[in-house]
Amino acid sequence: MLRLEIWRNRQSYNFKADPGKPDSFENNWKNNSLDLLVLLNNSEIIFQCHAQTVANYCFKSQMPGDRMPHGDTVAPGEFTLRCFVEPRRFHGEIHAITRTKDLDGQEINREAMQTTKGGFQNGRWLIHDRYSFKTGQDTNYAWSAGCFILSSADLARLNAILRNEGIEPGDEIKGEVIEDFYGGIV
Repeated sequence: MLRLEIWRNRQSYNFKADPGKPDSFENNWKNNSLDLLVLLNNSEIIFQCHAQTVANYCFKSQMPGDRMPHGDTVAPGEFTLRCFVEPRRFHGEIHAITRTKDLDGQEINREAMQTTKGGFQNGRWLIHDRYSFKTGQDTNYAWSAGCFILSSADLARLNAILRNEGIEPGDEIKGEVIEDFYGGIV
């Protein structure tokens, strides 16, 4: 049975090059993509790659209920991954992170979104790549607003393995974010 794990390095939270300066592209690049995304078949690792899983793209004003700039980061614990969802404006084939919470304690629902107290949906928690349509290649750093960000090549390899394992659009895989887990390094 397939299972996805995120092995998060706590250093990923230290993403500001200068902690005294505000959030920005120029400042939020440190300790980028230290985390591992690990796909297991039963207990055997069949794929792993580096990923950015801490929200370092937190330059906006916070939504009501947010307590910290990087609070949209998926919290440690279980989640469900819905595979091969509609990409909208994303590059490649993407996946939705559902049925979990963020660090602020807000629910990420079965649609990979949050619903505000006013009934509006915001955000979209996904696994996608760091491809830039503007430059036609991956960005130097992965910028996450709560998603799990991979390189384009790693996302393509993950998708090939999922398809080889018989995963189709809409299929779900159980997952878990584990902090400070170092059972293996890529």
